[in-house]
Amino acid sequence: MEITNVLKRLEESKSFKEWEKKNKQSFLAHVFKMLDDANKDDWQVGYYNKDDTITTFIITPQDIRIAETENIFKRPEAKIKKLEKEKIKVDITNALQTAEKIQTTEYAQETPFKIITILQKLDMGQVYNITYITQSFKVLNLKIDCSDGKVLEKKLSSLMEFRAK
Repeated sequence: MEITNVLKRLEESKSFKEWEKKNKQSFLAHVFKMLDDANKDDWQVGYYNKDDTITTFIITPQDIRIAETENIFKRPEAKIKKLEKEKIKVDITNALQTAEKIQTTEYAQETPFKIITILQKLDMGQVYNITYITQSFKVLNLKIDCSDGKVLEKKLSSLMEFRAK
């Protein structure tokens, strides 16, 4: 399912409309998808709340439910930016095809076992932030512009680097 269809389905749901009435100042912050067998049909759509929390909607083929509102995991100086739906011109399928092409040609020695995608707005722009976790405990991260499909950043690093921080 395309992201625009996921968002449309969410916004037309009764649970979202009821939540939105009480949370008028909240805004769309991210769309998350884990690409593994257990989660392949599930989407998580996050809305930033003015009290610096995030409300996540879990969209499955069967239903839409609201997860517990959580504090945001971010640096104190970081600002959560609003996703602009009208700027989503490249769908997740195309972004993943671009990422896979890079992974298989430039990083073929790194075999992925988990792929995580997040559509979010960063300082560099509105991007698909695609992360491959590999069997050699490395992380390949690609940032692909959602308006034109250009690769803005690609970086391979060790998982151990994250542990040290």
